[in-house]
Formats: sequence, structure tokens, C-alpha cells
Amino acid sequence: MKLTVPSFIFLTLALSACHNKDQKFCSCMDKSQEVNQLSEKIWQNEGNAQDSLRLKKLIASKNQLCEEYASKNGEELMALKADCQ
Repeated sequence: MKLTVPSFIFLTLALSACHNKDQKFCSCMDKSQEVNQLSEKIWQNEGNAQDSLRLKKLIASKNQLCEEYASKNGEELMALKADCQ
């Protein structure tokens, strides 16, 4: 079977699309990490009132960003997380 250049390019793009990371999930993970870091700061009594307000906004933002991933099982989430790294 002879592979032409356009066929090869299409095949390469199709295969690489299967391994693209889910950028929205990666953003969800980043936002979750921000929430965790700020929460830890507050729990260690190193935060102030501004940090508490910022945390409230971060949590709302994270919930909205991560909403579609709430129904995924742990195995699916771990695969998505691995693609982000």
C-alpha cells in the first residue's frame, strides 16, 4: 500500500488528535491547585480577610470550570491528569 503525502499528513493529524490533552481539564487542575494553596495559607492562620474573599471567588471559578468533570470516575480523571503533566 502506497501512502501519499496528503494521506500521511491526515493520518498523522488524526493519530495525534487522539493524544491531545484536554486543556480545559488542565485549567481545572491549575485552578484547584490555586484553591488548595490559598486554603492551606488560611488554615495556617497566615491569611487575611482579602485572602478569604479571594478564596471564595476562586472556589466559584473552580466549580464552574470543573463542573463537567464531576461525573467522571477516578480512572478517567487520572488519565486526564496524566495528560496535563
